[in-house]
Amino acid sequence: MRPDNDPDRHDKREERLLSELPSAPAHHAPTRRLAAWMPAGMLDWPGRVSATLFLSGCSLRCPYCHSAALRTPTSAPMEWDRIVEHVRIKRSWLDGVVVTGGEPTEDPDLPSLLAALAEIGVPVRLDTNGTHPEVLRHLLAEQLVASVALDVKSTPSRYGEVTARRGAMALVAESVEMLIRSGLDHEFRTTVYPDLVALADLAKIARSLHGGRLYALQQFRPGKTLDPRA
Repeated sequence: MRPDNDPDRHDKREERLLSELPSAPAHHAPTRRLAAWMPAGMLDWPGRVSATLFLSGCSLRCPYCHSAALRTPTSAPMEWDRIVEHVRIKRSWLDGVVVTGGEPTEDPDLPSLLAALAEIGVPVRLDTNGTHPEVLRHLLAEQLVASVALDVKSTPSRYGEVTARRGAMALVAESVEMLIRSGLDHEFRTTVYPDLVALADLAKIARSLHGGRLYALQQFRPGKTLDPRA
């Protein structure tokens, strides 16, 4: 006899339940920028098992980005019913949903997407580069996210070089300060890209995040990056 926690058994049960959904027309996702989703994983929200939604569109051009395919916003909405039913069926052990990208805060329909997830009653973590503090402020005020992971790309003097966007550092600094003051669960993280982030830079970045809950370093992974030379 297979144990109740056997993953194959639960996957087959989910497939059966999903196949029994009414044949009514599928509802589209609350945003046209939902490009893909992952049913479950343990990396995107450390300490939790979470589903992950990927939103397309990002105005930064970090050379080491491994999500280059998500730079351009999509225009064809995905079906939403299957995602909703997956989260509901797995809710007994699925700890949350991560919304990542691309850059989610560039999606004008992000609040609608988060509101739809709130209706399911599932906690949401937002991954962001912090360049849209006005969007982040709204999401915090409306309590649409339970956690935020914010990427701090480099030191202020090299931010434009890393992101190919002037003025990005000031926006990120505003988002960082907002998160620290909010009391919301959060983490800051930096991808250690050898050509643009020196070892001494990490200590400078860490000092600029004083008061934050967690500062994590991410290992750079070569291959399939925005800049093929990276």
